[in-house]
Amino acid sequence: MLARLLLAAPAALVLAPAWAQAPVASPSAPAAPCAEAGGYALTDCLATEFAKADAALNAAWKKVNGLIAADPDTPADQKAAWKAHLLAAQKAWLAFRDADCRFELVAAEWHNGSGTTAAQQQCALELTQARTRELLERYAPN
Repeated sequence: MLARLLLAAPAALVLAPAWAQAPVASPSAPAAPCAEAGGYALTDCLATEFAKADAALNAAWKKVNGLIAADPDTPADQKAAWKAHLLAAQKAWLAFRDADCRFELVAAEWHNGSGTTAAQQQCALELTQARTRELLERYAPN
């Protein structure tokens, strides 16, 4: 069993969808609107951009749920199950994002350096933007 898992792991990395291969956070490459900012202005800018990204994710979530509800080809019981499974996946994704971008984890990666806060914010921002794109591309491609 372990041998099969070890053999499957490299294939999973190659075959993983683009949204699952989010870039590593780097304060040297902040989000485009924040590219010229530094210091406190950078953390303020990234916080503002994250708030926008979070609002966009919430809007995408509502849109996807509306599309599922309006799907004429899916019986009501299947819609309910679909929504429940999607909600479970979203909760798992949120837990992943929060754990992957946890300040203490990013701080360890940055050796508690001065770029830690911006790197943590950039991590959460990029993953949130990627999840929004993934939801819309998967459920509302038009």
